[in-house]
Amino acid sequence: MRHGVRKIVGLEALVRWIHPEKGVVSPGEFIPLLERNGFISNVDRYIWEKVCSLLSSWIRRGHKAIPISVNVSRVDIYTLDIVEVFEGLVEKYSLPPKLLEIEITETVRSGNDIDICVLIESLREAGFIVTIDDFGTEYANLALLSAVEFDVLKLDKSMVDDVVSNPKAQAIVSSIVDMGQKMGIQIVAEGIETEEQLEVLRTCGVELAQGFLFSKPISVDEY
Repeated sequence: MRHGVRKIVGLEALVRWIHPEKGVVSPGEFIPLLERNGFISNVDRYIWEKVCSLLSSWIRRGHKAIPISVNVSRVDIYTLDIVEVFEGLVEKYSLPPKLLEIEITETVRSGNDIDICVLIESLREAGFIVTIDDFGTEYANLALLSAVEFDVLKLDKSMVDDVVSNPKAQAIVSSIVDMGQKMGIQIVAEGIETEEQLEVLRTCGVELAQGFLFSKPISVDEY
């Protein structure tokens, strides 16, 4: 959603486990396990490769390629050369880096600030769009806005859930949007479920949004 007109400007790659007996298993159930046993990096690299392959196929068929966001976990950052991996993928599939938006959660940086800052700078220098995801999950880390150079900030669902009934929540969102605009950072509100939420967020200056109001997670074929 942008400027009151609902237009698709980006996609986010999500993963679901289709279990032969249990059906669709939520990532909230299996992602923590994969992070603990280290297998999350195998899954992430599989998803990144699939996304690049998909973008390449769209371009070959003459479709307009829309940027796709992919998630990077804490485990990936500490076990992989992220920049080398992504540069290798866009070279393999002949893609402009700007079509791959790399999402790093706000809490990842707490382990090693300097390394994360260097990583994000390197990704941006390589032409990738870097997004800080789940902003405000634990607390609104405003120092992050000045400590790290990035392109997009995603307001976590927990920050926008109360905007309809809580004037303080509205003020916080408005302030973050205002700061983002002054710093050249795009602000995306996550988890939008109702028209009322959307309208209030618009009054707060939010121009980009995602959530079940627009679409629940769907397969590539459905898209």
